[in-house]
Amino acid sequence: MKTKFLIAVSLIVLMSSCVKELESLPSTPNNTNSNVKATKMSEIKVPEGFKWQLSKEVDVNVSVNDNSSIQIIRIYNQNPADGGKLIATGAATSNKPFMAKISVSNTISNLYIQKTGLDNGKTAIVTPISGAIVNVAFNNNRTQKMGKTGSPDCSIGCNTTVNNPSGNLTYNAGNTVCLTGNINIGNLTIGNNTTVRICGIGSINNLNFNNTNAQLIITSTGNINFTSTTPIDGIFTNYGTVTTAANRNFNVNSNAIFTNNGVAQFGKNFNPNGQSVVVNNGSIEVDEKLINSSGCDFTNNCKLIVHNDFQNNGLFKNYGYIKCYEETTIQGGANNQFEQYNGAMISTKNIQVNGTITGIGTTSLIKVSAQSKGNSQGLVNGNQSYCDANGIEGPWNASISGGASQSCGLLIATNACNPEGNGNTSTPPADTDGDGVPDSTDEYPNDPNAAFNSYYPSKDGISTIAYEDLWPYKGDYDLNDVVVTYNYKIVTNASNVVVKVNGTYTLHATGGGYNNGFAVQFPINRNTVSNVSGATLEAGQSKAVLVLFSNMRNEMSQWNTVNGSAKSNVVNYSMSYNITSGPTLANFGLNEYNPFIWNGTAGFGRGYEIHLPYKQPTDLANSSLFSTGDDNTNLGMNRQYVSKNGGYPWAINIPVKFDYPTERSDINTAYNNFAAWVQSNGTQFNDWYTATPGNRNTANIFN
Repeated sequence: MKTKFLIAVSLIVLMSSCVKELESLPSTPNNTNSNVKATKMSEIKVPEGFKWQLSKEVDVNVSVNDNSSIQIIRIYNQNPADGGKLIATGAATSNKPFMAKISVSNTISNLYIQKTGLDNGKTAIVTPISGAIVNVAFNNNRTQKMGKTGSPDCSIGCNTTVNNPSGNLTYNAGNTVCLTGNINIGNLTIGNNTTVRICGIGSINNLNFNNTNAQLIITSTGNINFTSTTPIDGIFTNYGTVTTAANRNFNVNSNAIFTNNGVAQFGKNFNPNGQSVVVNNGSIEVDEKLINSSGCDFTNNCKLIVHNDFQNNGLFKNYGYIKCYEETTIQGGANNQFEQYNGAMISTKNIQVNGTITGIGTTSLIKVSAQSKGNSQGLVNGNQSYCDANGIEGPWNASISGGASQSCGLLIATNACNPEGNGNTSTPPADTDGDGVPDSTDEYPNDPNAAFNSYYPSKDGISTIAYEDLWPYKGDYDLNDVVVTYNYKIVTNASNVVVKVNGTYTLHATGGGYNNGFAVQFPINRNTVSNVSGATLEAGQSKAVLVLFSNMRNEMSQWNTVNGSAKSNVVNYSMSYNITSGPTLANFGLNEYNPFIWNGTAGFGRGYEIHLPYKQPTDLANSSLFSTGDDNTNLGMNRQYVSKNGGYPWAINIPVKFDYPTERSDINTAYNNFAAWVQSNGTQFNDWYTATPGNRNTANIFN
C-alpha cells in the first residue's frame, strides 16, 4: 500500500480504507473467458480450504535393482529433448532408493526420470503425477532396445485381405487392405487415405502414393525388397524389414513421413527431402550416401550406418548412434540444426563442421578417426565430448566451445543401438574425490562433501512471490507491494544429504509505502547454518531465517508499478550458506520454503510478518496480531494468513516470472481467469498467469 510513513494510531483508519498516494486509477472488467465475473477480490467466493497454490508437492521415490554400482537419478519436469528442465539429482543403489520432495507447477502432469549407470548407460521413464507420491522402479537391463513394439498385423482390422498378391495393384477405397503370403507386385499404387499393411515376404518394383495421407505399413512379419528407386509421397511405417536393390535410392519426398521401427537397408542413397519427417527407432543402413535436405526433420533414436558420406542440411536430432565410414558434413544456415541428446554418439572417419552441433542433456560424443575440419561458422557446443586428438585441424577454423570439451574419455556403453561404444566400460570410471560418484556425473568432482545440484522451481527456472502489505487488514489486491523473483540451487552429497543452499533473488517492485523487509525461513535449525554469504542469519530464531533486506525503500527508490512513470532498476541478490548434519533432500524439499515480508515502519515493527497462506509465522512474529483486523489466523487449527469474510491471502507464489498488475489494479482486472481458477478450487485455468490468449488484460499489467 502506498502511504506516507504513518504512526500506528492513524494507520489503522487508513488501512481499512486502503488509502494510497495515487488518484483512483480505472480498472477493466475481466474474466472474459469464463462465466465467473469479478472486478475485485472481495467478489470471489473462495471454496472452503482453498490453499491458493499454483504448484503441487510430490514425493518421488526412485528404486533400482542393479547390484553392481551407484546409479545417478535425474528428475525433469518433462523430456529434456522437448525443453524439459532439471529439478532434482541424486544417487540410488539397490538397497537405498533416491527420494526427493519436489514442487512442480499444477500445469505439469508427467515427470521424466532418467537413470545413469557407471558405464554412462542411460534409461528413462515418463511417469504421470497421479497423486502426492510417485514411485518409479528401474530394473537392471541396461541394453537399449531397438525398434518399437505395437506392430499391427493382418489378423484384425483388415477390410480386405489378399493372399499372395501379384501384378499391378491399386488401392484407393479409403479402407485398410492387408497383403499376406508371397508378395510379387509390379506396381503398387495407394491413394485416397487408404492403408495397406504388408505381412508377407517378397518384392515390389514400383511404389506410388497418390495422396499424402495414404499409408503403407510393413508389419513385424513383413519383409519387402524394392527393386527400383523408391519414392515416398505418403506415410510409410516399417516394423519389419525393408531393403532396396543394389544401386537403388530410397527417397522421402516433401511432406511425406517415414518411420522405421525395424530394419531398413538401402542399396544406394537415402534422400530425405524438404518438409519431410523421418524417425528411426530401429536400424537404418545406407550403402552409399545420406543427404538430409533443407526442411527435413530427421530424428535418430537408435542405429544409423552410412557407408559413404553423411550430410545434414536440415533439422537433425540424434538420440542414438551414427556411424559414417567416410565424411560427415554438418552444414550451416538459418534452417539447419544438428543436436545430440543424452549420451548419443557420432563415429565418423572425417567430419566437416560448417554449422552448429549442440549437445543437450547428459554428455554426448563425437568421435573422429581421421580429420576434423570446418569453416568459421562451425561450432561444437553444449554437453559434448569431442574425440579427435588433433581437434579441428588447420587451416580450418571451426571451434569447440560453449560447454563442449576435447576429450576421448567419455564412457559410452555398447547396446543394441550402439555396437561400438567408447572407452573401457569394465574399468571403474575416475572418482577423484572418492565419494563413490564418478567424475563424469559429479557436479563437484574434487569435493567429497558435495556431489549433486537440485533446483526450485527448476534449473534456470524462476518463481515469483507477490505481496499485499496492509496485514492484518485487507489491501487493494494489486499484489505489487513487494514483488520478488527467485531460484534455489540445493547442493547434496553422495548420500543425498543437503550440504549447501544457494538462492538468487530479484526485487522488481516496491508498490507499498512502508519500510518492508524481506526474509526466508528454511526448514532447518539455526544452529546448523554456517558460512552465510549475501544475507543475514537472523538472531532470536530457532529455525534458520535469512534476511535479504530490512527496508525496501533503501533498495529501490521508485515503485515500478505505474506505467509511464520513472522506474528503478531491479535489484539482484545472491545468498548462500552451508549446513552441518543437514537433512536429506526428501526432508528438506525443493519448494518456495517460507518467504515473508514484515512492516518495519515506525509504530509497527518486526512482528508484523506477512506470509503465504497457511505458512507458519517465525518466532519473531507478533502473535497478538492474529485474528485482529481482517486476519483469520488460528494456529491451533493450522490456518494462517488468510482473511475473515472470504479467506483471501496477503501473498501468492507463482511458478514463473510473473507480470504483476499496475498500481491499484486488482489482480482480477489484470488476469481474466484468476477468479474462475479460485472458484473452481484450482481445477480450472491453472495457467491463468501465462500469456495464453484470453488470459490477460495488458492495460492493467505493468510493463
